[in-house]
Amino acid sequence: MPQNDAIIFRKRGERKNLRLILDDGDDILSCVKQAMAEHKIEEAKIEALTGVFKEGEMNYFEGNKYKNLKLDGRFAFLASGHFKLNFNELYGSVHISVNERHPITGTLVRGKGTEGFEVKVSFIELHDK
Repeated sequence: MPQNDAIIFRKRGERKNLRLILDDGDDILSCVKQAMAEHKIEEAKIEALTGVFKEGEMNYFEGNKYKNLKLDGRFAFLASGHFKLNFNELYGSVHISVNERHPITGTLVRGKGTEGFEVKVSFIELHDK
């Protein structure tokens, strides 16, 4: 009979939240990467970005045109994303919505926050039963 490589997963997952409060001019993605490394988080979900961007940019589609928008001085009112930290490299993306003439949703390319910019991150911590 062939060997079966399957195992029974006997761990309990507990969802935890991490709130990052940035100083003026801190890079958002670098802070997420540093926090994940410090807390030994392999996989995290971005729940919210709250605050005003000091500088940054996002890419989005308008119809069939691919556009870029500068985020300097804009407020992010919705955000979601998913990141994995593997070999000290951050993989993933953050989707944000900002108000222009109408709400625009796209992918964050880079960004720095003002004093008090907040990033809410959730992750699952596994425990033995």
